[in-house]
Amino acid sequence: MFNKSKTSSINLPSENVSGTQEETDVTEEVQAAPVAPTPLAPQRSTMMDMISTAASKPSILSEGFSFRGEIAAKGAIHVEGALNGQIQVDELTIGARGQVDGVVTCSSLHIKGKFSGTATCNELIVTSSASVDGHVVYQTLSVQKGASIKGELLLVK
Repeated sequence: MFNKSKTSSINLPSENVSGTQEETDVTEEVQAAPVAPTPLAPQRSTMMDMISTAASKPSILSEGFSFRGEIAAKGAIHVEGALNGQIQVDELTIGARGQVDGVVTCSSLHIKGKFSGTATCNELIVTSSASVDGHVVYQTLSVQKGASIKGELLLVK
């Protein structure tokens, strides 16, 4: 790709016919090997870029873990422990042993465990093991036989 010549002079001792040493200039030409361009890794400039890259894997609140506060994140959260507070995520899954109490705003809410509070979502899935106590606003709904729902489910188009 790039052909650059480098010329260097080297002084080497040599013997002449009379037996005395003289310095002789030897010039050699060196061809630079072609260098393949290395691909540059994309630079992550903001925290949101890093969050959106990690959005393909859910964050997990394990059983025995309790969190109280406010969460705002892109991506998914899976709760097997206890979560209490204000939650704003793309997807929230409450596992069979999970408990969520608070105000939830998300695109998809999948309840297998216990939910109490207020939620606004596009898609609401309530499984047979779920317990819902509160007010949920949704656009699409799926409820399995055996689910416990106490409160209000409101369809918004």
